[in-house]
Amino acid sequence: MPTETAVQYSLLSKKENAHEDPIYCCAWTKIKPTGDSLEKSQDYIVSGGLDGNVKVWRVAYNKLELLYNLQGHSMAIVSIAISPDGHTLATTSLDSVLIIWELSSGFKVHEIETSATDTWNVAFSPDGSKIVTGSHTGKLIMYDVEKKNVVKSLDTRGSFALCVAWSKDSKYIASGSVDGSICIFDVVQGKLIHTIDGHTETIRSIEFSHNNQLLLTASNDGFAKLFKVASGDLQCSLKLEKWLLSAKFSLDGTRVALGTSDGEVIIATVSDLKVLHTFQEHTSMVCGVQFNAESEMVVSVAKDRTINIYGCPKLTTNKK
Repeated sequence: MPTETAVQYSLLSKKENAHEDPIYCCAWTKIKPTGDSLEKSQDYIVSGGLDGNVKVWRVAYNKLELLYNLQGHSMAIVSIAISPDGHTLATTSLDSVLIIWELSSGFKVHEIETSATDTWNVAFSPDGSKIVTGSHTGKLIMYDVEKKNVVKSLDTRGSFALCVAWSKDSKYIASGSVDGSICIFDVVQGKLIHTIDGHTETIRSIEFSHNNQLLLTASNDGFAKLFKVASGDLQCSLKLEKWLLSAKFSLDGTRVALGTSDGEVIIATVSDLKVLHTFQEHTSMVCGVQFNAESEMVVSVAKDRTINIYGCPKLTTNKK
């Protein structure tokens, strides 16, 4: 049966007043050196929030060092996404502008102007060439990152698509809406293949597992749920008496991290959403969570303006 490794559940770092206002979103990536460089891979955390700033932090020895404060938006940052190779950053804001940045340098590559209703949550395609955003109209808008043009529009035929995800094999895009419905699209055909009445209230977060078989959702109704992508069937769920605002898989596929409205970060198993540990280090809503590449640490951001990093032991299987 699964057991935990020597790494202990612990708070490794707390960065208070990381932003001037509440922090709404975050992402964690590791960039590998190019060519024959002898440099080590470098971890970066990106955060954004009400102050309109996008901050890039270098992670070293579990501490955060501010590398760049990217100023291109005039209103609150809504969503942050990093391309799979770690080199490109996409940010969306209430100012209806989608900005593409080079993460390592902080250079603004270009802006994509959108209508006031077309841009909310953002996700990259696995090859990093396209991005998809959810919209107030229920449509999912796909853009070419280089050409800055709309490539495709997927219609959920529903309400505001608050969150969006792209499967790691490029085949599927999923969205979660304010009415609690989940839509899964075949990307190539542009066809809606599943509409799931997954929740009774707003879905705040959605993500595909790294083997593309499961879909993780978190909602204001207090449920975290795992659905089978192929059939749309519910695999398991976790009920909590609080809003769930963010949810992410570990890259090793064994655990999920959940952020709650009362400041908790919950670690649970993928197999049955059994709670393994609960961190209580924030004083307000946890709006974003993310595992690191090694699946041994989690970052969380909250309305208390704090960025926390936690140690989270991996799960291993005992061999008899």
